[in-house]
Amino acid sequence: MMRIVFVLALAMLLISCSGLRPGSELLPVRNGDYYGYINKSGRSVIPLQYTRAGCFEGGLAVVASADEAPRWGYIDHNGNAVIKPVFTAATSFSGGLAWVVPKGAAPQVIDKNGVVQFSMPDAENVENFSEGLAAFSVLGLNAELWGFVNKKGKVVIQPSYRSASYFSSGLCAVMNSSGKWGYIDEHGKLVLDFLWDNAHPFEHDRAKVLTYSGWGVINKTGKFVLPARYEDVDIDGPDRYLVKHNKRWGWVTGYGSAVIAPSFEDAYPYFGNKFAAVNEGGKWGFINESGKFVIAPQYDFAFGFRDGLAVVEQNDRYGFIDENGRFVIQPVYDHVPVDYFVRYFARTSAFYRVSTDINNPRTIAYKWLSAFYGLNHEAARKYSSEDTKLLLDRFASAVDMISDSTRQHMNNVMIGIKGVRVSGNRAIVGYTLSDNRMREQMLFLVKDNNKWLVQFSKNDEEENYEDEEPGG
Repeated sequence: MMRIVFVLALAMLLISCSGLRPGSELLPVRNGDYYGYINKSGRSVIPLQYTRAGCFEGGLAVVASADEAPRWGYIDHNGNAVIKPVFTAATSFSGGLAWVVPKGAAPQVIDKNGVVQFSMPDAENVENFSEGLAAFSVLGLNAELWGFVNKKGKVVIQPSYRSASYFSSGLCAVMNSSGKWGYIDEHGKLVLDFLWDNAHPFEHDRAKVLTYSGWGVINKTGKFVLPARYEDVDIDGPDRYLVKHNKRWGWVTGYGSAVIAPSFEDAYPYFGNKFAAVNEGGKWGFINESGKFVIAPQYDFAFGFRDGLAVVEQNDRYGFIDENGRFVIQPVYDHVPVDYFVRYFARTSAFYRVSTDINNPRTIAYKWLSAFYGLNHEAARKYSSEDTKLLLDRFASAVDMISDSTRQHMNNVMIGIKGVRVSGNRAIVGYTLSDNRMREQMLFLVKDNNKWLVQFSKNDEEENYEDEEPGG
């Protein structure tokens, strides 16, 4: 199984590794199509009944119902629906607040009683609060732009960045229009210049950044405390780093001196535990801080310890072992939700972002273009007419032939929405692409069952459309 950090490369997370986060007494698990929760003895506490499920945070967990059109809500440790599942999307709680999206509406902030604090009618995407600020995006003329709003709904940093992470240690990584990353403070002041090809949040006054020569770690002055020469890096203690070098993983100090020589096919950080999960010879086991195996490589997959338990995979089934390698929870589950793994690494959740559900030509065109250039054809199909779906299916059949460089190029394309013209049940959206010298192009949409959908066909009425404000 690939290293679970791949979930963070749902690229936009831009999350760095941090110290171990305390877990809940309940563990989310999946069998078949449904998720439920067990306690640390393996007893079922909340039945398998949700199509999606997150870890508990502040006494609540975000879950999606098993309806034909799943709805999101929040449960307590007894499985009671504290906030009923009525939303089309929802984030986990963070700092006492969560983002939810009512059907056909813009993102809203609610408290743990479900009381709406404010909404963001112009936002395309919103993300969890961190240190009192939440990133949000709007559709600009040349690109989607990110800014920050506080817990009272006041925009404190205007949308001006191509991408943004979350605030940690008083700083936040942001990307400029040239694709370079730097760090701003809570007032939007640039503290560390746009120097890096990628940059993660600060943890304990250090952050991992990417340069032309590889990954390294900087302090809050921008000085490297670990040289940028590795294929990947995880911060794993005051002066210890898990690094990937020559396709092998090991541990080094800030000066690059080897603590445990890079010799493993894969590995996860200790994060304050006595043991770390490593892959040797295609099997996973656990080593102590001297690099000696204490639990022999025997699992198809293993993850780091959390509250005395570690997830392992055996014969395509998941369970939990203790530090003696004994199964506390037998491997009888199909999977453990990705939220469990994300929370091990970061001060956030897999359920950290939601998008507006407002259905207008401008928003639908942007969602379709973003999905198409992100090679996410299933997402693009959601916003496509039947004839467009057929074209997407043809294109999807050839996706495997697209080179890695082309994929990367497509993912980096900036999309701008110039304007919208609407006439009855048809619309034209003008847009630009950063790889086409910002030359304006047109996307055609049709309204079907009160929903706007992208349609690749022209008609005789196109020249007679009258201008209308976005949202028509």
